[in-house]
Amino acid sequence: MTELQENPPAGRKYFKIGDVSRMLDVPASTLRFWEKDFRQLKPMKNKKGDRIYTLKDIEILREIKYLTHDKGLRISSATRKVKRNAENQDSNTELIKKLRDLRETLLEFKKSLD
Repeated sequence: MTELQENPPAGRKYFKIGDVSRMLDVPASTLRFWEKDFRQLKPMKNKKGDRIYTLKDIEILREIKYLTHDKGLRISSATRKVKRNAENQDSNTELIKKLRDLRETLLEFKKSLD
């Protein structure tokens, strides 16, 4: 798994569909398809109509991919699970951010020791 797949680039808040497709290792057509079935997923569109995803959208997409690809759930089951998890998503996203920040701090500390 590449660095781009694990973590979005630092400092970026918005991502085009091609970037997200590479991050999640799924075709752009799959991302467009998921938009229809998962109401929580609402990427913005620019004047040209290009989809612009936020970090929150990417976290939802990661959950959808995990449920459908890794766990093998059907779209209908995954839709219900994502809907139930929507309230918990904000706290999970915050926890993930804190863990990533901690990881970065530890990596910097390790570099300073070397």
